Amino acid sequence: MIKNKFYKDVLKAVIVISAILALCKVTMGVVAVFVAVVGAYSALARKSGLLAICYILSPIFSIFNRVIVGVSPIFLMVARIGNLIMIGAMILTGAGFTGRMRERLPIGWMFAYCFVAALSSIDGWMPLISYLKITQFILFLLGLLFITRILQQSDEGLYQIRCFLMAFAIIFLVGSLVSKFIPSVGSSMHIEKMASWGIYMDSADVAASEGMVFFNGMTCHSQMLAPVVSLMAAWVLCDMLLVEKSIGFLHLTLLATSPILLYLSRSRGGFFELVSTLAVAIFICLPRARLQQVVKSRLFLMLIAGVLLLLIMGIVGQIRNQSISKWLRKTEDVKGDTRSLTEAVTGSRQFLIDYNLSDFKLNPVFGKGFQVMRGMEKAYRAKMITWYSASVEKGVTPYVILGETGLMGAVVFVIFLIAFYSTCFKRRYLSLMTSFTCVLVCNMADSTLFSPGGLGGFLWIITCVGAFSTDLISIRQAHGVWTRPEVRC
Repeated sequence: MIKNKFYKDVLKAVIVISAILALCKVTMGVVAVFVAVVGAYSALARKSGLLAICYILSPIFSIFNRVIVGVSPIFLMVARIGNLIMIGAMILTGAGFTGRMRERLPIGWMFAYCFVAALSSIDGWMPLISYLKITQFILFLLGLLFITRILQQSDEGLYQIRCFLMAFAIIFLVGSLVSKFIPSVGSSMHIEKMASWGIYMDSADVAASEGMVFFNGMTCHSQMLAPVVSLMAAWVLCDMLLVEKSIGFLHLTLLATSPILLYLSRSRGGFFELVSTLAVAIFICLPRARLQQVVKSRLFLMLIAGVLLLLIMGIVGQIRNQSISKWLRKTEDVKGDTRSLTEAVTGSRQFLIDYNLSDFKLNPVFGKGFQVMRGMEKAYRAKMITWYSASVEKGVTPYVILGETGLMGAVVFVIFLIAFYSTCFKRRYLSLMTSFTCVLVCNMADSTLFSPGGLGGFLWIITCVGAFSTDLISIRQAHGVWTRPEVRC
């Protein structure tokens, strides 16, 4: 494998990313400023691969485990504005406007949704915050469009982003698995939370309270782990099907870590994210992938065997100790839990759903404003949040859309989905479609779809830059115009 140039370059990327993360820890995040500057320079110099990598690094800094990358006020600030600096450089140079591209990222209707959100925010709870968030989101979307246009001008840039994402998948997936045996890293969120309450835990304490400790792996929060794992697994699977076109050991190893990490995360949403990814891969992506029939047959059998294995493990676990019931209900005392299954599943998000439904009832046509709910007013007056740091945690995306933008926003969003998926089918954007489906399912638990910072920014960028780049490589390979034919293993 190491004789393959691609894997050599991936190994180099692993070393570079590890060095950047180490520098981030040593400098308490100041290196993020350097990344933003390098990204701006890359936009000026039209270095598409380096620009895309810097653009992805900003949300990686935001979601990564604080024990590894450290944290400081400068870190948090740059994590929010780093990408805006790069977008500004692209706008100033016109880098994203030049050249007529055959392939286009199909997110145009999201700008129409932003227009509806701007109308709804006139009568919103906190218009200043809402319009700031809308502006930030629009600039973020423009950045995605610009970068995908610039990437198409260079096969070298597409190759570099593929190497970077494979390296990050190795660091994140394998690192998260290893962190299970290093509680100070894998359970850092729980340890920090207990410390804030005056309860100090060491590795022995974590091991003794295994069932009650949340596992966050290489992320800074346990609720981030499942979405990131699922999306990276979707990208690795699509890279194997559409670009590698063979059953690779590295790809299979990374894919094998995914269900293990999702099990450790105890995430119900993570399970459905994995199922949706496999369903799209089996029924849509695999039949349309340009693979030899023998490879397709083997992959199909492997995927079915994996699903059956997970099913058998779930049945055995349920019979032994009601593990499925504990997982669904988020409790160790299944017999003593008097809640209905619906209440148990939606309980942690019900108050957010109620907030959004109340906003929808107040203004069914346009909702009550983008990004900010009524409950934020008290937090703002108490100086718990500011106009630039307001939380965007709002529960379940369908209710968020109704609460923020009403029926008008819901109609526009449905049009966006129809246009997006029809374009993906027509243009064979199989990786983009698979990844975005995973992101949509992620947003059935924690709504981050309209937030460009932190987890939301990561999901958007990996999907629209990473997955779309995979499709661009696959399309160019099929047309015989790909200029970087890597040597196979």
